[in-house]
Amino acid sequence: MTNTSRLVSHLVILLRAAVGALMVSAVLLNFANVIGRYVFARPFIWAEEVMQFLNVWAVMLGAAVITRDRTHLRMDAFYNLLSRPARRAVDAFINLLAVAVSAYVIVQSLAMIRMLALTGQRSVIARLPMAVIYLSVPLGFALGGYFVVLWFHRLFRGELAKGPVQPDRPLEPV
Repeated sequence: MTNTSRLVSHLVILLRAAVGALMVSAVLLNFANVIGRYVFARPFIWAEEVMQFLNVWAVMLGAAVITRDRTHLRMDAFYNLLSRPARRAVDAFINLLAVAVSAYVIVQSLAMIRMLALTGQRSVIARLPMAVIYLSVPLGFALGGYFVVLWFHRLFRGELAKGPVQPDRPLEPV
């Protein structure tokens, strides 16, 4: 296993743990809010907003993981009819498009984050800095883009040419 492979494996483990922790935190916060609301008649007024922000972070970090595992939803009826070289060409086109979209979203979201940071905008109820909330977008797209670039690296090294293409199976650890 190369150093890059180890780094990516550790990164994926860290991302999965972070997504799990964010989701568990949202569930626990929701549970505490239910108890506060119905048992003590004192709900946490900021809980709904914070749960939304936790979910946004979980989705963006989780999107990077499913990009790496190649488990995004896709229409594969036509794809499965293609020959192996045609599948590889379709994969390359889709991944090139993914890198381009990721770069665009990163640039645009960083501009938005800069504006939010300069204006000091905060969330309405919890008063959290919105720049921190929106930081999940470029981070998620950057990580997803990184995993796609690693796919191209493996393709050019000939590591993806071995064996049949299996679109429903995630790639082995990089």
